[in-house]
Amino acid sequence: MVWVSNRASVTIRVTITTKTGGSGSEYAIYPKQNEDWAKNHWERSGDETATIKWDSGKKAEYTVKKDALVTVFDDAVLISSADAKRVQ
Repeated sequence: MVWVSNRASVTIRVTITTKTGGSGSEYAIYPKQNEDWAKNHWERSGDETATIKWDSGKKAEYTVKKDALVTVFDDAVLISSADAKRVQ
């Protein structure tokens, strides 16, 4: 599951490739919107490419893992992923 949070001052538009499943549609994530499963979650089972377009005109692409948390700011993108294995 990839989760994308918008902390920028403008709307962002996000697309994530579909090599490991899911929808390839572009979704708008508005600043300060309430986050929920339908707006912020992408189901993926492997590495994908996330494309982020800020309404201010900036665009960037990043490789994201299936469990990435992507936090988008006006001038930075923070990507966190849990690569550690759970201890039973």
